[in-house]
Amino acid sequence: MTKWDTRFLGLAAYISAWSKDPSSQVGAVITDGNRIISLGYNGFAAGVEDKPERLTNRNCKLNLTIHAEENAMIFAKRGLNGCTVYVTHPPCPRCASKLIQEEVGRIVYVTPSEDFLSRWEDDIKLSTEMYREAGVEVTQYDLEELNHDNASITIAPGGLFKNVMNLLLQE
Repeated sequence: MTKWDTRFLGLAAYISAWSKDPSSQVGAVITDGNRIISLGYNGFAAGVEDKPERLTNRNCKLNLTIHAEENAMIFAKRGLNGCTVYVTHPPCPRCASKLIQEEVGRIVYVTPSEDFLSRWEDDIKLSTEMYREAGVEVTQYDLEELNHDNASITIAPGGLFKNVMNLLLQE
């Protein structure tokens, strides 16, 4: 695992927390080399109310939700040929087809949990088959592989980053 893969997967995980979806929070980061092109998380379109009754009604939520990868592509405002997409979950076939059409060169994600696989394994297999056919590189990392050492991040003991993260992670 490269330090940049660790950093960008960590950023995707952080961004996923911005989603208001009570069951599936997904984050995506699109890069060109080590330059961030766009970010996205799953949620409703701008201006569409994210009422609790919509978020808890599975069919309604699925119909209203723009996926993290889709949001990142929409906000990129440029071609994505050869870019890398870091995402917290393996993209569904709907997103995989759009990523392939955008000529993304690489997809990077964390190995899905057994719970996730129990619901989405067939979709992941289809997406993987599509990537193989289209020549898109896929890199999958186990969660245990992600750590600060791999990212080469320096965290000052009294620095702003540590203080902000401690505030954000308090329960």
